[in-house]
Amino acid sequence: MTELTQEHFELIDKNRAEMHERKKIQFLEDRIKTLENAIESHAKILARFQMTENNEPDFVHSQGFSLKEKS
Repeated sequence: MTELTQEHFELIDKNRAEMHERKKIQFLEDRIKTLENAIESHAKILARFQMTENNEPDFVHSQGFSLKEKS
């Protein structure tokens, strides 16, 4: 049976630290991907809204103001 020396323990600690850093990076990459997908989805919704914005009848609020800009 081999004897574990201080060098072995340092190597194990270094490997654990590197693995932990890789997991943190992977987590952040996953979060970035999620945010990218959300932004892309919101951009598509906004584009659809902007395409139909001028096609819908004007809505006049009960207080008497219009939600459409006046030309």
